[in-house]
Amino acid sequence: MNRPLHPFEQRDDGSAIPEGPGKDVSEVSEERFRGASVRVLPKANQRYAAGRTCSAPGCETKLSVYNKWDYCWQHEPVHSYIPRGKRKRRTAA
Repeated sequence: MNRPLHPFEQRDDGSAIPEGPGKDVSEVSEERFRGASVRVLPKANQRYAAGRTCSAPGCETKLSVYNKWDYCWQHEPVHSYIPRGKRKRRTAA
């Protein structure tokens, strides 16, 4: 009874891979397995109450659950800029 071979059961030239005892896990070289180490998941974004609306009089814009301010983008007062990330090194002149 000859059945067609699955791609994992044949070599690149189409010949069958002989069946036999499989390799023991301890025999497999660790160099073959590559990937990133398991890391802790990042902290979830903070969420605020759902269903909030802009506090400006007459504005009915619904605010996102991720918007921590009480106003929509149009009515929010200007905030001071806080730079984030690496500071560039001063270069000698």
